[in-house]
This record gives sequence, structure tokens and C-alpha cells, in this order.
Amino acid sequence: MQRKQGYLITAYKDYDALYELISFLSEEDKVFVHVDKKSTEIGEKEISELNELKNCTAISLYSVAWGSYNHVRAFLALLDMACKDEEISYLHFLTGEDFPVYSPQQIHERFVDEEHLYLNYIEEKDFNEAVQKRYRYYNFFPNKNAKNPVLRQLQNVIAGVQKIFGVNRKSLGEFDTIYKGLVYVSIPSDAGRDILSYVKNHPEYEKALYRCQLPEEFFFHTILLNETFCNGKWKKLIVDKDLRYMNWDRGDGASPVYLAEEDMPALMTGDWYFARKFHGGDSNSLKERIVEKFW
Repeated sequence: MQRKQGYLITAYKDYDALYELISFLSEEDKVFVHVDKKSTEIGEKEISELNELKNCTAISLYSVAWGSYNHVRAFLALLDMACKDEEISYLHFLTGEDFPVYSPQQIHERFVDEEHLYLNYIEEKDFNEAVQKRYRYYNFFPNKNAKNPVLRQLQNVIAGVQKIFGVNRKSLGEFDTIYKGLVYVSIPSDAGRDILSYVKNHPEYEKALYRCQLPEEFFFHTILLNETFCNGKWKKLIVDKDLRYMNWDRGDGASPVYLAEEDMPALMTGDWYFARKFHGGDSNSLKERIVEKFW
């Protein structure tokens, strides 16, 4: 049986760039895409076109606000589809604004038989107060935009009231040690199957994460990095490394900026396999240079 990678992609805009990305990735491997149900740029017609592409399955189940629990649900749905495919041996979590730094064939050859998990993470002991508040106090707006300034202020008020009444969650489900990092990870499909099995058999974990702010940053990392999950077999295979180049410096630091040609030197000196985010003319020029230099 031929082994393949599975690319799990969540998207909500820039259909042409998404189509281009999937066209590249699906030549060598399989792609599973979730389109935000409230997207105004990618509708039923476009989803049908994606499903006509070779090795691509596109769905649209959830309305995904920034930082909402529905983003976790979207990835779990994609993970479930990919893990049912016995050909798939390795998984990459991406966005529709990503682009491969190396050719899909090169990435396939590098990772299709890989046993390690690649994800940046921070342990609870290194969290600042703002991060601790995301899980210690219940979030009453789990599927609203976490960047909305009015909701943010309201959540801060509600968190203050909870603090007065002694609310102070120090665990998520059975896990007393909490980890965080970006949801865009690269893992063996067997690790994905173990995650799905765990979530199915421990509904209390999802229940706890549902009431966190930015739950996607805790969900997969907390499971994989705890010794009690699968007796630590995946933790020992984790490499604390992000395979995706992002530039957080040019903007406000809250989100990575759109990449441009000025990011090429950093791409040339780092050990990156993907980059994000791409959008518009300057980003397209960078894509052309990446293909010319690395592919």
C-alpha cells in the first residue's frame, strides 16, 4: 500500500490562493479542507470545485470565529476523515493562507515515513497571567470572535466576578499540567488516531476546553505532552520546533503579518517547510521566488 501524507486545512477566504495550494499539495498527497460556514468568498460552488480536484475532500460544517471552539471542531472533523484513510501516515495542520517552502514532492519524501511530532509548546509554569486567565475562568462566549473588543472587556469583567467567587480551574479534564502552542502542528496519523480515541472516551476533556478562551492553543498540546496520554509514547517523540515560517515582528505582535519579498532571507536561512500568511501582490511575488529557489 502506498503511503501518503494528509494535509488538514481550515480556510475562509482567498479562493484562488486556496485552489492553487490544494492543486499543488494534492498531486502527491491527500488534502482535507474545512471552509468556514460563514465565508462570503468560498461558497457551495467553490466547495464543489475543490471536491473535483484530485485527492481533495472539502467540507463546510462550522461557522468559525477567530479563537472559537468551532475551529477545534473543524480540525477534529478533518482529523477524523484523514485517520480513516489507511494510506495516510503523516499529517500537517495548515491554513488556506499557507504555502509550501519546498515542493510537495520534497515534503512527501521528507515526512511520509516520519515518526516524530513537530510542534512548538510552552508549559504552564511559563504562562503569563493573561494566558492563565484563558482556562482558569469560564468563557461564556466560546464561539464568538475573541478579538471583539466589547466581548473582550465583558469577558474580563466576568472573569473578575468568577475570581471573587473563587473560580480557579487548574486542570483540563484529567490533565493537571497544561501546555499551549499554535494549533498548526505536524504529527503521525497514528497520533491523530490516538487523539480521536481519547476525545471520544473522555468527553469531560472537550467539555473543559469548550469553556476556554483560544482553546485551539491548548487542545492538542495538552493531550500530546502529558505522560498519562498513551503512557507518554508520543511525548518522547515530540520535537519542540515549528516547521512553519511566520513573521510576528512587523505587525502588532498579536498575529503574524502577511509575508512579502523581504521575508526571503529568513526563509533561506531557516529550516522551514511551510510559510504563512500569504495574501495579495507582495505575497504572490514571494511565492514565485520560493518556487524558483527551493522547488
